[in-house]
Amino acid sequence: MGSPEHNIALVLPDATARRSAQGVLRAGGYEVSTAADYDSAIRLLDGTAGIDMAIVAIQLGVGPSGFVLVRELRSRDPRRPVIVVAADPELEDVRAAFRLGARDVLLEPLRSSELLCVVDRAYGMEANEAAERSGLNTLGSGAYPRPVSDDLPAAGEEEPA
Repeated sequence: MGSPEHNIALVLPDATARRSAQGVLRAGGYEVSTAADYDSAIRLLDGTAGIDMAIVAIQLGVGPSGFVLVRELRSRDPRRPVIVVAADPELEDVRAAFRLGARDVLLEPLRSSELLCVVDRAYGMEANEAAERSGLNTLGSGAYPRPVSDDLPAAGEEEPA
């Protein structure tokens, strides 16, 4: 389960997908701050202390793309894990995400179990890297399967009642 000390910036343009993913992450024990586009994400980062991970859609709709945001996030804090979300990625999009430093790429529609597993794994990798820097040796990535398996609504779909 996540830790409330972890605060994730969730940047998805679709309000329904954003609310659903936020709910899943909060249920997993994470603090989540949301934004819909590049400009609101930059304001969020500038105004919210403690954001230690970002989940960013490649296609943000208005303004600069998610790739530009990932580049900005990595320039501000290269240790902050960034997970990229792609609707219909081309292989080159996935390669570009990893070249920019993304920890993982999730495909839409998001699956709640996969979302939580990838976030847990990214935080586990972060903990392992910190332990390695401090000279400690750790085993495992901290990732484990979650009991949640419901699909999140795709962009533009309504949440089930």
